[in-house]
Amino acid sequence: MINLCEIKFSTGEFTITKAYASDLQRKIKVFKEETATKKVVFLTLITTYELKDNTYLHSLVQQELDMSIFFD
Repeated sequence: MINLCEIKFSTGEFTITKAYASDLQRKIKVFKEETATKKVVFLTLITTYELKDNTYLHSLVQQELDMSIFFD
């Protein structure tokens, strides 16, 4: 298993749009092709604040972390 991390800065709740979801899918595909990995790739999204709950979040992101993990 590989956790592929994407880090985004936002001044508030971050939303994964259709266009950004497509970009994330492309990044995962390129990573798999370039590394020729046979392992499962999970997307971990690290953001300043929480992610907005929507379909793209549930279909792409296996783990989400925000900056609160550093202050708990």
